[in-house]
Amino acid sequence: MVVSVGLPAPTPQTVQQARAYLTPRHATGVDGFLWQSKERPMPDRDAINAVITAGDRAQHGTGDHPEPVEVAAALLVLSAVRLGLDQTEARLLNTAQASGMGFEQIAAVLDLSVEEAEERYRQLKPRLDEPAATPSPPPPRRAGTPGRSPRQPGTRTRDQPTWDELDDEDWGN
Repeated sequence: MVVSVGLPAPTPQTVQQARAYLTPRHATGVDGFLWQSKERPMPDRDAINAVITAGDRAQHGTGDHPEPVEVAAALLVLSAVRLGLDQTEARLLNTAQASGMGFEQIAAVLDLSVEEAEERYRQLKPRLDEPAATPSPPPPRRAGTPGRSPRQPGTRTRDQPTWDELDDEDWGN
């Protein structure tokens, strides 16, 4: 029995276009500012959730339904996220095997039979060869957020400009 792991992966360019379509329609706060100043798309999960939230509001009569093209863009982004997770799982299964874990141990951790674990790996492994879009950046980190190590003084988070790097154009001047 062969079960498909996921949908076909959209091209990285298509995913970037979907992010560029969704971000100006749904980004707020820092994400909105970063889109306007640097054309940095909002995080994938936030973009997908924004479309779902718009649909929920419409179903409750407190907003308009998202346009079909918005839903299609969110589905494309979701496909890219799924591919990224499948590739991550395949790499982690490779790491598990390289560290000495057999499929018996992997199956026990995943609560699968050995045959199911082996089949899952066989299904995921080809996804490593599919071209993946670079993930959209995660949300900005806040100091003291549980589960994250605090930044060292004098360092800055990657992919975020410092105040000195922002110029008058970034502020609409």
